[in-house]
Amino acid sequence: MENANIQIVSDWTLPILLEKLKLGEIKIPKFQRDYAWERTKVVLLLNSIYLQYPIGTFFLWIAPEKYKHFIRSTFDLHIEQADFKGQTQFILDGQQRMLSLYMALKGLKNSSGNYKQICFNPAAEEFRIQRGKTDKYAIPAWKLFDGKAFEKVSETLKADSDRIYENWVKCHKTLMNYPVSVVKTLNYEIDEVVDIFERINQGGKRLSSFDLVHATTWSDEFDLKDRIDEFNGIQKIEKAGGLTDKIFTHSLALNAFDDCRNSYQLKLNPELAKNLWHKTQIAISRTVDLFSDMRITTGLSAYQIHIIIIQYYFFRTNQTQMPDEVRKKVEKWFWDARFNKRFSQSTYTTIKEDAQWIISLSTAQ
Repeated sequence: MENANIQIVSDWTLPILLEKLKLGEIKIPKFQRDYAWERTKVVLLLNSIYLQYPIGTFFLWIAPEKYKHFIRSTFDLHIEQADFKGQTQFILDGQQRMLSLYMALKGLKNSSGNYKQICFNPAAEEFRIQRGKTDKYAIPAWKLFDGKAFEKVSETLKADSDRIYENWVKCHKTLMNYPVSVVKTLNYEIDEVVDIFERINQGGKRLSSFDLVHATTWSDEFDLKDRIDEFNGIQKIEKAGGLTDKIFTHSLALNAFDDCRNSYQLKLNPELAKNLWHKTQIAISRTVDLFSDMRITTGLSAYQIHIIIIQYYFFRTNQTQMPDEVRKKVEKWFWDARFNKRFSQSTYTTIKEDAQWIISLSTAQ
């Protein structure tokens, strides 16, 4: 079933899903969060599959070729780095579940833990973490997915107990035939994908547009999140309640491109963000000082759009303070915008218009 933007895949099984991941046909985008599931949570997921419970839908983004640079390196997961021309198939939602199953059923070990210790006990009919050598029938889960290992275990169990052997075979069949729900999103550009990310619930945590910008601007020498935390740790900023991530990502994009729509935020790269950061944080700091002069000293995040626009003035003019005539006009604009709810709709267009207006004030001096 499909329409212009959505394709529902109905013929994938668990082995097909994991094989596509292994072969690099499904890519992990670098804006995804790091793999973080504990083994106990992976065990619960495997037991849900064994009981044939639904485990949720996997959402894939079929991205145009120009987004290939969003691919995250996955050498530690032993995923092949296949290079496909044309569209790229990114995991949009379900990364933690997919990687959990992959780690356990491939018997991998990395910094997250030793997934070889996740076993299936056919006597107890459950997945569990190996409890030691006394757990006689604790068989590594990866052997269910390895043909030769599966046959070897089957021979041993068949000679030992028909019931335990049958449970082992039953588990294998369940995994091999387990249907997975997959939805592919088609024909979306990055602006639309940002919105999708913000709407999809990722294990109780929403992946925001900031996660995307953070990933695209990160380098060994620059970490946007760390810089924001440092800025919010400044006494006057901390006392005012701190500033939202949005203020920084929008300000950086506005200062770089004169536009702060999502697509422009995602044009930021590590070098550009690093070069803009010092001047941008000074502009934001001067804006906070202006707010203090206006006797607004708490709850600054409620004025985030106003801060983005006013800092643009300080960024472009390099002035430490606004001239009196400019300040009077800006204060009037500020209170009118608050009273008239100017930024309730068409936010990006309005920000750009007001940013251009505020710069025109400096040229009129």
